Amino acid sequence: MNTGRASTFFPALLLVAVLVRLGDSVRLLAEGDVTDSISSACQQTEYFDVCVSTLQSRPDSQNADVKGLALISLNACIAHAEGTLAYARQLRSNATAAAGHGGDDYATRCLDDCLTQYSDALDDLRESVADAQDGAYGSVNARVSGAMTDSDSCEDGFAEQPGYSSPLTERNDFFSKLCSNALAITRLLS
Repeated sequence: MNTGRASTFFPALLLVAVLVRLGDSVRLLAEGDVTDSISSACQQTEYFDVCVSTLQSRPDSQNADVKGLALISLNACIAHAEGTLAYARQLRSNATAAAGHGGDDYATRCLDDCLTQYSDALDDLRESVADAQDGAYGSVNARVSGAMTDSDSCEDGFAEQPGYSSPLTERNDFFSKLCSNALAITRLLS
């Protein structure tokens, strides 16, 4: 009778081992697909490295389809715009204090314009998320393009007067890259 148990125990053990290995293989394959889906979506963008690092830094991207990646990308634009708006507010506060002590009024006006433009950009981006969720990808394109224009206008304001440079150049450039990537990923859906 011991041989009967051994003869059924061994195949059952072998079956369990095969199922465990199969489960590991499926999990690894699924993880590869997620990485491949991010890589595949980012291949369609102008700023591949920015795209990959942005999407991979968000935990929810690991299980996202293309629509999910587009939403994550749009939300990354929003987060960066919010950070830039906060930074511009701080610069504006410092410029106001300096203007009161003989500082530069032109820089203060430029920062005021940037605050308005980034507020408008945030409105557009928030609406673009709702549009993307509804499948209104043409509206997403228009709103994200508008947000990029707002950022460009912020940058251009400083360049209108010789001798001035924008303290937001790096932030504006990165924002444009994020928006460009969001547009490219969203285009995959239409």
